Formats: sequence, structure tokens, C-alpha cells
Amino acid sequence: MTEVQESGSDRFGPDTPEAVASSALGTRLGVSLHGRRLTLADGTSVEVEAMDVAGSVIAQFVLNGGAMRSALRNKVAADLFKLVWVRQALVPDARAVLCVSPTVAAILARRGWLSAAARDLGVAVFVVLDDGAGRPVVEPLPAP
Repeated sequence: MTEVQESGSDRFGPDTPEAVASSALGTRLGVSLHGRRLTLADGTSVEVEAMDVAGSVIAQFVLNGGAMRSALRNKVAADLFKLVWVRQALVPDARAVLCVSPTVAAILARRGWLSAAARDLGVAVFVVLDDGAGRPVVEPLPAP
């Protein structure tokens, strides 16, 4: 087993979309999520945008709006890859979650390689929505 050192991360402020989505996702999953920096014994480090203390959930956020461009698709692909690697190398029992905006969800709701990769690699995809009263909620993205 790989030795892992863990430390907190202050990458996002308390009112950023990522922090708000992390709180909503944590509420949905029944855990408290915070950014974490994980360091392997060889000094390799990686930061995940959200992880609970027990390491049962790891999450990345892609909350961009506007037009879906290749750079945004690349971020989705990179975050999927990161989640799969972190789970495989560092926290093998973790639930990997990609939490996305409605803009990104529209792409992942189509039949395409990104949605197939998420499904086949066991990465759950949740979309951040408004509950109608101005509060964010996260819902699982239905499979295409």
C-alpha cells in the first residue's frame, strides 16, 4: 500500500461556486467535504477539490457556464482522469464524484465518450441545480 500524507487546502474561498457546490454535495452524500492535498511517499502530490476525512468520497468540480468549448471538454476529461487515478493509487475504496454545472451536464447527458468513460470507470456524475428558493442542490445526472 502506498503511504499517503494528507493536508488541508484553502484553494477556494467560502463563497465560491466550488465551495457552495462542495457543501451541497456533502449534504447530499452525508459527509463533510473539504479540499485536500495528498502526498505519496515519493513526494508526488495531488490536490482534490473535495474529500471527506475518512476518504470515502473524492470529488472534482466543473462548474463553468456559457458555451461548451474544447478547453472545457479537456477539463472534464482531466478531472475524470484525476479522480480515477486518485482512487486507484491513493484511496481505492472512495466514491469518485464529478460535480458539474448544467452547461457541462448537457454535454455529459449525450451519448459520447466522456459520459461512457465516467460510467465505465465508476465515476458518479452529479449536477448542481437551484432548488427554486435560491439554494444549490445536487442531483445525479441520469445516464444517457
